[in-house]
Amino acid sequence: MAVNIPVRLVRKDNKLIPLDVTELVLDVDRGVNARTGLRGGAQRFAIDMNRPKAVILLKGYIVDDEFSNGQGASSSSASVDFSRRGVTDYSWIDLMTPLGNSLTTDDFSHNTVKKLTLKATDGNSFVIHFIKSSTVHGYNLGGSGKYHVSIHDTSSMHTTTEIAQNLANLINSSANGDALSSRFTASVHDSTLSDENNVMVKIIQDVGGEAGNGVVSWDNDNDNYIPAIKDFIGGQDATSSTGKSAGDKVAELYAVLNNSNDGGVVSSISSLIDVKRKHKSKFGDYIGGIQIPFNSTVNADGGKYKAMNFFMPTGGFRTLKQKEATAAKSASSEIEDTNDSKEFTFIKGAVTKATFVQMGGEPIYSFDIQFLPIDRIL
Repeated sequence: MAVNIPVRLVRKDNKLIPLDVTELVLDVDRGVNARTGLRGGAQRFAIDMNRPKAVILLKGYIVDDEFSNGQGASSSSASVDFSRRGVTDYSWIDLMTPLGNSLTTDDFSHNTVKKLTLKATDGNSFVIHFIKSSTVHGYNLGGSGKYHVSIHDTSSMHTTTEIAQNLANLINSSANGDALSSRFTASVHDSTLSDENNVMVKIIQDVGGEAGNGVVSWDNDNDNYIPAIKDFIGGQDATSSTGKSAGDKVAELYAVLNNSNDGGVVSSISSLIDVKRKHKSKFGDYIGGIQIPFNSTVNADGGKYKAMNFFMPTGGFRTLKQKEATAAKSASSEIEDTNDSKEFTFIKGAVTKATFVQMGGEPIYSFDIQFLPIDRIL
């Protein structure tokens, strides 16, 4: 195992369940059966249809948090993608342009001004207004006491790239005594929906913990003008601070495995963000993936090893390079979408069997877990 990074089960809501694994088995059965010909000196033949079955077997132990290798606190992250409206294929900027043109310069009060609300780990919320202004971003414009990002420079609409950069710059700025930059860090990335460049803003909570998880709200979540938003997810408290006993952890795993559901494809195809949130709230505890770290030398960037995750390169259009160890993702990489089996940050699938055994009446449990890699679960 990679040092200090345990095997982790992945829930639909991006939460990770660390396991103290003592034995790991990665098994592949390609289903190739050889047959002996009637002639030809007992020569064998077979047809390889590339239809392998895979199984991952885990053995280990579960102890109280204070004795477990566990994991440190992790920060939640969110994103705002200005290339798309909601999670549809429609352009956000095309719809916003007529609205942006109709806005009054430096006006925060009009009911068509759109607002984005971010809630920090410490519980403070910050509302950012998207207005028409020659000032690209800032706080207290005209004595308003409000944060703003310009979407229109009073002559024409900004591009989606400019709007994304304006938002990131505001969050990272010293505006209002570093109120935003002391709580969040923002960066601009290419869209994962449209492949447009530099149109998505990724926002990370500076303080780790589950308190950082939550909704990133946009005026009205059913608003036609809402961009593609992903809420703050992935924040977890350090296992040393959760104070769970071995029994607590087994009880939760046993309960979830006895009654949980993937929820199917609804959360992938739904165009309404609030529907996706309700879907994740209902099915979020489903264990639908696994992260298995390994020590890599070909990906090392300084030391001898770098911890990477095993991956599953299924699909009909994978190149040779995509199956090499250099294609692996860092073990600390964030999972963007737990519905996406094409992500190399984890292996999507399901726990098909789990056995927990309490050892000698002590507060220690052994486990034997069988996990099947699966691309689509209904």
